[in-house]
Amino acid sequence: MQPITAFSLLTARTDGLELNPLKMPLYFNGQHTHTFIAGLVIEGQYRCVLPNKTSGYLVITSFDCPFEESTEFSLLDEAFKLIATTSLAQMYDSFLLHSHWPIADNRLRLHYYGQFVLDLVISAGSSWLTARPKLKLIEVVNPQSDPQTAAAMAELAQRLAAIEKSLMWD
Repeated sequence: MQPITAFSLLTARTDGLELNPLKMPLYFNGQHTHTFIAGLVIEGQYRCVLPNKTSGYLVITSFDCPFEESTEFSLLDEAFKLIATTSLAQMYDSFLLHSHWPIADNRLRLHYYGQFVLDLVISAGSSWLTARPKLKLIEVVNPQSDPQTAAAMAELAQRLAAIEKSLMWD
């Protein structure tokens, strides 16, 4: 997976385009893709190789809703057709994404607030009827064993300690 910055979302009405608050128009290098995805804020985007060895894109979004954060994952083919989605959301729970990075061609590490770490895996569909890829979220049981994940966790802990310290002096 290769990080990119080509995607954007249209979050305000223009040219008479009626917006659905749950699905936003997706743009690639400023051009409308004619695809709508869930989310208001792009948290990350990657060029990736799909299980059928063609190119695709992974777009990570959130709704930027304090105390009820969720993460939406949208997998697109080369023509920007939405081919798989999944989300990390639970009513009355918060999943605030801190950082993310690729760890394999088909795997992305996701570090959420605290020590909650998941891997997002792009895999081939499990049914012989469909060749569509799937997105699976897998909890990382021992995240400190990976040096990059341990460093991300330490960086977040330091940042939170500094914020707490500054609040104590105010």
